[in-house]
Amino acid sequence: MKKIAHIGLGILKLLGLIVLVMVINGIPMLFLAKGQNLPIYTEILLVLAYLVLVFFAIRTLWRRYQTHISKDVKVLSFSWGDFGKALLFFLVARVVAVVGTYLNILLTGQSTTSNDNALQNLGKIMSVDHIFFALLYVMTVAVIAPIIEELVFRGFATIFFFEKDQKIVAALITSIIFALPHISKWTEFPLYFVMGLVLYAAFARRGNLKDSIAVHILNNTPAAIIMLIAMFQ
Repeated sequence: MKKIAHIGLGILKLLGLIVLVMVINGIPMLFLAKGQNLPIYTEILLVLAYLVLVFFAIRTLWRRYQTHISKDVKVLSFSWGDFGKALLFFLVARVVAVVGTYLNILLTGQSTTSNDNALQNLGKIMSVDHIFFALLYVMTVAVIAPIIEELVFRGFATIFFFEKDQKIVAALITSIIFALPHISKWTEFPLYFVMGLVLYAAFARRGNLKDSIAVHILNNTPAAIIMLIAMFQ
């Protein structure tokens, strides 16, 4: 692992980035929960302002991350073959989700985690009357959250603390870090921890963050689509 001083600085940086993730993921939720009485023009302005904020945040983080990786990784493309491998990782993630759901039922009697339940409850208040907030929420769940979370939990968490030959330790620790913000009960930890391992494996296959981003997007998109369809029913 990195030297102690670097680890201390890395912890501070990572904590700041995790806060950024929570803010970026939380704003669309706040819009949905508190913006029901806002006029349409205010809704549009808030959505545009958020998208500008997210664009510059992701671009800045991506450029900073690129300074820490090798030229060989930078030039890696994302081919149809890589997409096929991402689909395989996605299928593994689905198996993890199913097993995790049964484990959660066994331990708590509940079929969904607190995180999923919160997302679903917000999905229920999505309305065509506030279509821009609803579409932004769906976009955040399906695309924005996977990108920003992979940058932080797989990308920066790895380069801050680990060398290239420490993949196993990196997989374990980054998966713990990934799981903690997603849970409210310790019984939910195994599901998100193993999901973190799957995403790390996708990332570690080539050291290319695009791979784990693709898997994360594939994993989140079905739920986003279901919420979108439910809104129009």
